[in-house]
Order: sequence, then C-alpha cells, then structure tokens
Amino acid sequence: MLAVHCPRCGRPAPVSLASPDLMACAACPYRGPPPGEAAQGLRAAAHVVFQTDVRRRQLSDALRRMLVTASQRHARLLVVFALASVPITAFAALLLLGLWVSPDTEGNLVTGGMVVASWLGTVGAGAAVLVLMRRRQRRIEEACAARPPAVPGEPAACHVCGAPLGGGDGAIARCGFCAADNLVAPAVLERVRARQVVILQSFEQAVSAELASFGRATSGAAAAVVATALVVPVAAFVLAVAAVLVGESRRLPIDATVRYVVVSTPVGQCVGKIVSKTEGGSAVRFGGFRRAELPEEQAIAPGAPVEAVSPRSLVGRFVTAKNGAGVVEEVFSSPLTGNTAEVQREDGTSFTSSVAGLCLSGVLPR
Repeated sequence: MLAVHCPRCGRPAPVSLASPDLMACAACPYRGPPPGEAAQGLRAAAHVVFQTDVRRRQLSDALRRMLVTASQRHARLLVVFALASVPITAFAALLLLGLWVSPDTEGNLVTGGMVVASWLGTVGAGAAVLVLMRRRQRRIEEACAARPPAVPGEPAACHVCGAPLGGGDGAIARCGFCAADNLVAPAVLERVRARQVVILQSFEQAVSAELASFGRATSGAAAAVVATALVVPVAAFVLAVAAVLVGESRRLPIDATVRYVVVSTPVGQCVGKIVSKTEGGSAVRFGGFRRAELPEEQAIAPGAPVEAVSPRSLVGRFVTAKNGAGVVEEVFSSPLTGNTAEVQREDGTSFTSSVAGLCLSGVLPR
C-alpha cells in the first residue's frame, strides 16, 4: 500500500497515483494535499506505470478463468486424484503384503523398493502437481489481489496505482486509471490484509517491484507444472536405484538361521533353502536369483535324505550360477539378497549370487 504520514495526526494514510495532490486520512478528518514532495514522487511512479506495456498489468483469458473457477477446479482435481490413487495404492499394498508373508525373504527388499518407488513416482507426482498448482494459484492471487479497504464499506484499491476500484466481472476488477487487473474476491482480500506492507517512500521503486512481481507470478505456470510432473517420478526412480546400490555394497555377517541343503536337480547338485509347506512337509527353495533351468522350489519326499550345507563351506568351491561359473571367494549377508556368495570367474572378473540356487561341481567337503 502506497502511503504517506498524515500532516495532521502523523499516521500512515493511503495515497493514489490517480490523485497525487489529494489524500484522505482514515484516522482523522484530514483531507487535502499530501505533505512534502510526496505528490512529485507519486507522479514519477505514475510515469513508470504508463511507460510499461499495459498487458504486463493484465491477466490473460486463461488466468482469469483459472482465478474465477479456482475452488471448483481444485476440488475436481482432488476428487480425480483420490479416485486414481485408490487402485494404485491398493495394488502396491497387496504386493507388499505378499512379500511380507512370503516364506522366501531373498530379494524381497529389492522388489519392495521397486514397488515403493513406483508408487511414489505415480502418486507422488500427482500430489506434487496438485501442491504446485495450488501454490501457483495462491501466488497469482496474492500478486494481483487488490489492496483491501482501510475502512469497511469503502472500495478496494488497485494493487499497482492505489486508485479506488469500481465494479468488475465478479472476482476481477480492472482499474480505471492504470488498467491493471485486480482480484477482489473477499477471501483473498482477507488473506492479503495481514501481509499488507505500508510503503512510505520510494514510490517509483515500489511500483516497479509490484509490476515485476505481477509478471513473475503470472508467467510460466504451465511450464512449472509440467516440469514437476517429469522431475518427481525421475527423482523417485533415482532414489530407489541409489538405495539398491547402497544396500548391495553392504556386507554383513552370515545369517546362520537360514538352513541350506544340497539336493539332486535336473542340472546336478544344487544348494537350496529348507522351507516348510503350509499343507505339511518341506521343500527346497532355490530363490529368485536361480538359473533358468532350476525350478523355484523342489518338494522333498517324506524320509528322503538331504545333505545340510553351511554357507562358509562353499568358499573355494567351483559353482555355477545365473550369472556364470567360477570359484566362491567369499560368503556374506546382503540386505538385498540375504546370504550371498562372491564368485570369481576364470577371466578374473567376479559377480555375486544368492547362496540358494548355486550348483556345485565335485564332492561337497564335510
């Protein structure tokens, strides 16, 4: 709000570029010329306004429609977003529940991380776009909101020049002096009333800053929304990949609670985990990191002999796995794949593989 000190009571009183030689103080009955060089400063500020393109002070048709129908449009977007989020969230929850109750925990962290990343990338992108649109809308509202009246019953004033506003097309009124568009919705005026700043000097700088703020707020809204919609899912994917890499790099002590056995399979003697079946009996599970020729699990007939094996006893053994063949150099526990073997190939390169699913060559050491 452009203002000067009242020459009678000393309190700030609003002034207008439209009437630089006249002011009225709401705190006392004074009505007359502003003090000092205020009138000259107001004329200089008016010159700044009329030196700029009038379109810089006006809203496009699209922005006018957005401001007039903001509450209804935002409510519709919330409903659409909520309806779209329900099936996506339910599907992700079912997948995570399946991983939670699965007897085979190897690889669950990787799969769970991918599910969460997909959910964040989808739902998070929608939520981020909604938040950004709401923030952009409020920013535009506050940038073009009229100055609330100092006294109830008086008209609001133009946010650029301070001239009193007449009627408009409901929510938006165009100033009769500088042709700037002003939002006069009561809810917005109440919100900006608490943030109103009294400008008692440097009228030219204040008006220039107001024009610049209005221009920044009303440009690039669509581009910002599109950028957010692209950045959020990409960022979620990058974070998921980073989490997988960090988890894969950690080497923890072997989990001794997992029981491994060696059984005969169509591709030879292979290592698997003993799991209990819900319908009774046991089975050997080779896990999700097994060779393609191996089944996911193989039932154990009642009374059939099985040979227990310790993960540490595999060190120095020649094995074949999904990623190739070589000698086991080290066995450790990974947060992503559980008990894991590092296998060195003949060419000097190495890879890691879950202990379950390794196939042996030669006689297992006792």
